[in-house]
Amino acid sequence: MRGSTVIIQKELAENFTSKRFITTYILIFLSSVATAFLGFQELAQVGLTKFESDVIFLVLFSGAASPTPSFIFFLSVLASILGIALGFDAVNREIASGSMVRLLSNPIYRDSILVGKIIGGFITIALVIGSIMGITTGVDILLAGFGPTLDGALRIFYFTLATILYAWIWFSMALFFSTVFNRIATSALTSLAAWIFLSFFTGMLASVMAQILIPVTIFSPPEALIAREELRLALSRISPSVLFTEVASALLNPQIRTLGPIYIYSRDLPTPTPLTIDDTLFIIWPHIAAFIAEITIFLTLAYILFMRKEIRTRFE
Repeated sequence: MRGSTVIIQKELAENFTSKRFITTYILIFLSSVATAFLGFQELAQVGLTKFESDVIFLVLFSGAASPTPSFIFFLSVLASILGIALGFDAVNREIASGSMVRLLSNPIYRDSILVGKIIGGFITIALVIGSIMGITTGVDILLAGFGPTLDGALRIFYFTLATILYAWIWFSMALFFSTVFNRIATSALTSLAAWIFLSFFTGMLASVMAQILIPVTIFSPPEALIAREELRLALSRISPSVLFTEVASALLNPQIRTLGPIYIYSRDLPTPTPLTIDDTLFIIWPHIAAFIAEITIFLTLAYILFMRKEIRTRFE
């Protein structure tokens, strides 16, 4: 563990002083504050009486009153970019520069190096997301003149944890590609290609596959429509972005009662009583389990490959 602690300190020092990290943090910060300000302006135009008193503050995050892209959308994009930026060269950069050989020449176990990088990346992501959420919440309180209820504060807290896990998925995937490929450019392009495909094309492919496997026409019974929609949702949930959007929507909108097929048609309809945070956590726990499973798969594969990888000073 002593070797991992040294690597963690090294990773944190490199992350917080790199121009790439500073640029990404500023981008996330400005986007979050701008989205909070726009959300408040549009909420003021719509009027506070349209929403329940318990969910007014959460509307600033969920964007229920805004026709523009919401805070959830911007955070889903920028959190994934943060994870990829921290992980796409975590291993092959060390190997290409020769620092990995120097690290292994010291009395440090090889697995301690990877564990230190994983923990260092997680701490960096947690600090960035936590600080951004804290600043955004503070800006919303200043703009609105009131704060969230206890239930609302818990929802924002769990939303922050879900965002950290979401960013860690992309970090784990980028770290895996950094272990697979020797060249930094290759791992970067592969990580970006995977992000673009999973974030923007999975939904379209899921719709096409669902229609092929369960053809539906205007004469099809309701059961066929539901079966096709269930299949489409199941296929689209391969994407971490889809899972995160559903988790964020449920946490920041207590009126959402289900994430099944009926969610697509009823998410904008008001309900008599908002769900409690316990009920919402019960709804989203399969999505959180999927987050953890994806992280575990990528980190396990990265660990296996790194332990078997031949370390050289330079790759031709």
